[in-house]
Amino acid sequence: MILWTIQNKLAYESMKETGVLRVDENYILDDLFKEPYLWMASQMKKRIGNPPEGVIFPVWAWYRWEGNRKRLDMRFHGCNWGEKGTPLVLLTIDVPEQSILLSDFDYWHCVLNDGEIIFPYNESVVYSEEEKQKSWENIFDIECSFDGESHKFLTTQATLWEIKSEWVKKVEYFISR
Repeated sequence: MILWTIQNKLAYESMKETGVLRVDENYILDDLFKEPYLWMASQMKKRIGNPPEGVIFPVWAWYRWEGNRKRLDMRFHGCNWGEKGTPLVLLTIDVPEQSILLSDFDYWHCVLNDGEIIFPYNESVVYSEEEKQKSWENIFDIECSFDGESHKFLTTQATLWEIKSEWVKKVEYFISR
């Protein structure tokens, strides 16, 4: 399956030496993200299997952006990927389907913000922590069919445990703006 991922150039250079790119916990941008990332990792274990030894957090990539199966246009998407001036790469990768977990990017923000994804939502009900966390699994319905609406501009993210160098089909260098 063809995916696209934006990575720091140094991580890519390291992958060229080691043959694999994995997430380094020290580079997760914010401690607030660690719990949701761990939740996603637990879902990956249930749905695609255990990570390689020593891997805790997933690598993120793009499957579909705003309804389209195409690479991101870095003239538009080249902003806010790390600090301004950071050397980055856009990798086009071809990953075995069984190594990928797809999820809805917009609803992923409900997980990041500790919200619910409950349809229909009843404001008079107080949902338990267990109900809320169970509702997060709705992000794996990548057509968002659970809310009965039509979504023309769905963005679908992909998580995987690692990127192997043999999966890389194209490398494009750019600087974060």
